[in-house]
Amino acid sequence: MIQPALIKGEWICQENNAELTAYCCIYDEDLTSEADQQRELDLTREWLERIVAHPRSKGVNVTIQLEWNRDWRQAIPAAVAAAKADMVVKAASKHTAIRRRLMKTSDWTLLRETKVPVLLVSGTEAWESRKLLAAVKQNPEDAVREKLNERIVNIAHAIADGAGFELYAAVAITGDNMHFDRQRFADACRLPRNRVRSGAGAAHKGIASVADEIDADIILVGNPAGSDTAVSLIDKVNRDVLVLPQAKN
Repeated sequence: MIQPALIKGEWICQENNAELTAYCCIYDEDLTSEADQQRELDLTREWLERIVAHPRSKGVNVTIQLEWNRDWRQAIPAAVAAAKADMVVKAASKHTAIRRRLMKTSDWTLLRETKVPVLLVSGTEAWESRKLLAAVKQNPEDAVREKLNERIVNIAHAIADGAGFELYAAVAITGDNMHFDRQRFADACRLPRNRVRSGAGAAHKGIASVADEIDADIILVGNPAGSDTAVSLIDKVNRDVLVLPQAKN
């Protein structure tokens, strides 16, 4: 089975001389005895050892973390905290809007309870266009969102400079907020005018349309408390989405 998150995680670790933790949580309600559970854990560990052989062959230091837990969605954020990870890479799970509203999906849980950036990958394709799109809010309504805006811009520039990506910035405009001052927005994002765009519609739709227009490899978006923009964007695009947690005070 192809593991998109492992492939992208390997690339990131190679570029940044970072260590990689391959985490897997399993559970089977039909396996009630400790012996059966341990047998399943041993088989899964053997499988993990096989799939991490490639990043190890490329010089990446890989640690395997495996656990048995019924509530695997909740187990992931706890594992992230325990590993003191700087970043999480996970395969994106596509869901309908109705399913997102009716249940707490793994992506939904991870984004709300993890305090580090999360890269949700949509496939194994290489980042060939080398374009990074930063989703920035045009008129942040409070200091928290203003601070998150600044963080998005700063991190976007750091990634673009460090990894050789062409940086773009986009804002979604809708309803009474249809005015777009391109020069002012470009200045705020520290970009030339031809590198900023606006997309009409709700945040996830507007940003998705710009991502398609420029063929972005990665979309960088913030995740303020109570916002569903990030998970909605994941379901809308077939691109990697890097989600930043809410800025700390």
